[in-house]
Amino acid sequence: MTVEYVEKVYNRQANIYDLLFGRVFPGRERASELLKLFPGAELLEVGVGTGLNLPILPNNVKITGIDLSQKMLDKAHKRVARHGLDNVELIRMDATKLDFPDNSFDRVLAAFIVSVVPDPIPLVEEMKRVCRPGGYILMANHFLSEYPIKAFFERLASPLCYRIGFNTDLDLEKLIQDAHLDVDFEEDSDAIGHWKTVRCVNHKG
Repeated sequence: MTVEYVEKVYNRQANIYDLLFGRVFPGRERASELLKLFPGAELLEVGVGTGLNLPILPNNVKITGIDLSQKMLDKAHKRVARHGLDNVELIRMDATKLDFPDNSFDRVLAAFIVSVVPDPIPLVEEMKRVCRPGGYILMANHFLSEYPIKAFFERLASPLCYRIGFNTDLDLEKLIQDAHLDVDFEEDSDAIGHWKTVRCVNHKG
């Protein structure tokens, strides 16, 4: 999967994304609590998409949302205007090449994007770079199952899911090791453990 392919897929899905996926991904309502947001905090949402998370985040924090797809951002702009969210700034940007200085944000939210990018390691490295020391990085995503039979079918399905813009075979433990993440909280976001929410503390050497 290339960056260009991801952009093309999500531009194509923009008009139907909320209808298809708006209620599919669980755990959105927990983001604010798990990020331990505080008044005046600066939050980066990577892969903001159509802005589904924006109305349920506190309006006393400064939110910067970035996405590769301009058509998804167009939908997000309409949502921001509809809800009167004057604490939100939306920018078109590649999440693997963030155009922000080091230590720009108190918190980083990555909801259902880690398995979308061609390589999650540059994404995670960029999130760590722009997050301040001691800040939280929260990932909500589908990860490869710990159960061998289920994992087998997830690996089998991944090439098909690639066509609609994500992979089903992202191994969480390998990602944690390869990206040197310090996980301090992990929970299943649904009853069957298909989705997980993972919070990392951004310790910088």
